[in-house]
Amino acid sequence: MDENEISIISSKNFANVSEILEKFMKNNETNFSFPYLSENNMRVSLWAALFEQLQDKSAEIIHLSCLATLRILSRDKSEVENLICEKWMITLIEKAGLYNFIDVTDDVKENLPSKDVAVEALKCLCNITFNSEVARALCAHTSIAQGLVARLRSYSEIPYKEDIILFDMKLLFILTALRQNIRAKIKNELHGMIYLINCLNDLVSEATEHRIEASNVCKHQQVVLSDKQEAIVCEILKTQFNMMYHSGPDEPLNAEEEALVLKLMPILTALLTAETSTWDKLTELHINIANLLTCVPAEFYQYLSPECSEDESLQYVYDGKNMEALHALLQLLQHRLTVTTGTNNEYENLSPILTVLNKSARNVRAHRKYLRQTVLPPLRDVSLPPEKGNTLRNQLCRLLTTPVTSVRDLVAEFLFILCKEKVGRMVKYTGFGNAAGHLAQKGLMCGGRGPIQYSSSSEDSDTEEYLEAQPHIDPVVGCTRPPRVDPFESMTEEQKEHEAMKLVNLFDKMLSEGVVKPATIGPDGKPKPLEHVLEMRENPPNRPQS
Repeated sequence: MDENEISIISSKNFANVSEILEKFMKNNETNFSFPYLSENNMRVSLWAALFEQLQDKSAEIIHLSCLATLRILSRDKSEVENLICEKWMITLIEKAGLYNFIDVTDDVKENLPSKDVAVEALKCLCNITFNSEVARALCAHTSIAQGLVARLRSYSEIPYKEDIILFDMKLLFILTALRQNIRAKIKNELHGMIYLINCLNDLVSEATEHRIEASNVCKHQQVVLSDKQEAIVCEILKTQFNMMYHSGPDEPLNAEEEALVLKLMPILTALLTAETSTWDKLTELHINIANLLTCVPAEFYQYLSPECSEDESLQYVYDGKNMEALHALLQLLQHRLTVTTGTNNEYENLSPILTVLNKSARNVRAHRKYLRQTVLPPLRDVSLPPEKGNTLRNQLCRLLTTPVTSVRDLVAEFLFILCKEKVGRMVKYTGFGNAAGHLAQKGLMCGGRGPIQYSSSSEDSDTEEYLEAQPHIDPVVGCTRPPRVDPFESMTEEQKEHEAMKLVNLFDKMLSEGVVKPATIGPDGKPKPLEHVLEMRENPPNRPQS
């Protein structure tokens, strides 16, 4: 686009303006940068011309093309901070139809913009608010928050609600993520959380199908989300995460917040068992649910496993409880472990789901028992180290030695909880070498167990295969080892003494150079550095106990 064409855009020749804009959109639909517009102040002139047309009621015929052009231009962050002004933001908010819902007394269908114009205006607002702090600050001084929440309350009355709700939620997510005062206003003054939960509940109700099993024996409900519904649900979940996370996950909830969480949990449980068109969309849904659950206090996790009714036929049940939602979280963990292998984003991929499973296992007894039988089933083949293989246990054991300490600690804590915080059981399933770091942190290197907070009933029934192999298991590596040939068998006493002195000299060299530092287990159960190796003869460490 050149200066000539920009001057035409400012004219009232709408046919020519439309032709120029259509050409620009066709040529730049996939472009995100327009450096040539920085010459001769062309960018400022183009934006001014487009907004001039948008503010002219006689130019309504080209408003959609102007908005579509602005949507493309607003992808480029260049000069946006200097371009945008309050008048232009108000114009976009009006075109999005958000002001129509504030203090509505008449039918909301009246005076609504067309669907296409409203959607394009919302897309422009999403791009501009994402790329510009100035735009977000201007939004804080407009009624955009009131408009979004008011429309959220009136979705059932909007004729094209499914077409517009997605971009409303995208805009709400951006504003609550990047602007603290808007987030606080929506949560505290406008009570946006309750309307988000209601909207989520409506979507789940619309997507619920009644399914009848074989021979009409069992009838149950199944949530089946369309692609559009799945996208909307994910945006709502992300917005809810913004508002719950920034309120402080460790702060106690008041009565109103508790009521909201109680209303939210059954919806999340239903969404965890929902069906989508593709595996990728289902994974995206589960990731957003897991993120939100990290902000939910642990005492509400029990609602993820409701009691089974007598006429329900479910695949995953434990102790009379529906474990379908918990199984979905385990599937997400398995998927994240698979895609994370060999990458540098272990924390981003694994931290949310591991946090959720840790809270669930520690605070809900039925969840811990179900997770344990799935993640740490009774051992049979112990010929390979715990970190070798493709089972969930194998993959988690590999992470016990990852250099990403935050992930390592979450994995170790999860396995330790599943073992009822018993050192012997942890060593049995992971090997002492893998578990040593976590045990050292907890002061349990000499054995024992963590705080007694679990039932006394034993869940650890050893298989016949394990009992047969047990005498030959090396507890350090957690598996059996073949008999070793004695390297000293054919040596003379002089040769043995020579090899021993070589070993002593090697240790002395490593100690003097600081490569290793000897330690013993102190009274607190944690490793304590030694000043001299002879201290090990004076105070030999206790043997680990079960």
